Amino acid sequence: MRHDTISEGLLRREVVLGLFLTCTSGGAILAHVFLNLPMVFTATFVVFPTSLVVIFAVLFRRRLYGRFHQFASILLIGGRAGLLATLAYDTIRPLLKLGIGFRYEPFRAIAIFGQLITGLPIDDPFAHLMGWIYHFWNGISFGAMFAFIRPRGGTILGFIWGIGLQCLMMFAYPRLLQIRLNDPGFLTSSLIGHALWGIVLGKTVQQWRTNA
Repeated sequence: MRHDTISEGLLRREVVLGLFLTCTSGGAILAHVFLNLPMVFTATFVVFPTSLVVIFAVLFRRRLYGRFHQFASILLIGGRAGLLATLAYDTIRPLLKLGIGFRYEPFRAIAIFGQLITGLPIDDPFAHLMGWIYHFWNGISFGAMFAFIRPRGGTILGFIWGIGLQCLMMFAYPRLLQIRLNDPGFLTSSLIGHALWGIVLGKTVQQWRTNA
């Protein structure tokens, strides 16, 4: 069998499977914004089941061998790097607001995610909890997607991936959050945040993949 060079041993169909499993959380947001599909439906019947498959793959990576082990290893490296990058992303944005004095609330999307997923009021504690879980799962998923596309990582490619997600967010978030694209707080915090997210992701995947 011919191996796909971009996946370091994984076949093209395995890369496609990995991308499908990790794109559903971001896809649910786009489906809500542009197709009016309620996130309470997509989160329950699409994101949650595919998340279970991802978790299953990670938990059983040490029990199985061969191609599945390689698939799960890339998934785990990308997911962990995505989580670390998301923590950096969540750290820099409130610091920018504090230092520059923006009025834009950097975590505004969290409560909205929770409200859309649960159907509860935006200030409900459980809605906030689900919003944060969904936020971190997005970061993990996009990190895993990057690792499937570029298993060896790389700072520059990570930066490009982060800016690409920034462009996608600018396409969807104004309608979701009811904000203006010329809001300097939104533009600055999201641009710098996603650039940092991508740099941390690409560098971390590169280091962990080299040491694996």
